[in-house]
Amino acid sequence: MSRRIELGLEGGGVLLLTVEDDAVPALRGALGGDGFHEVASDEGENAIDLGKVTYMRVLPGDANGRIGFGGA
Repeated sequence: MSRRIELGLEGGGVLLLTVEDDAVPALRGALGGDGFHEVASDEGENAIDLGKVTYMRVLPGDANGRIGFGGA
């Protein structure tokens, strides 16, 4: 199953990614650290600069089958 996560970045940018379930705790555990953390997502390979992340939000529900702007 895949999940949508939202990463807030310094300067106000937001990165929205669709990741596998096991990527969520791995990224959460890396937050607050130094350097980059590699995250594979449906959108591609991402190198996240951990020092620039201001927040992480895990959107509720399964990301599969989501279309448009509606939440589930």
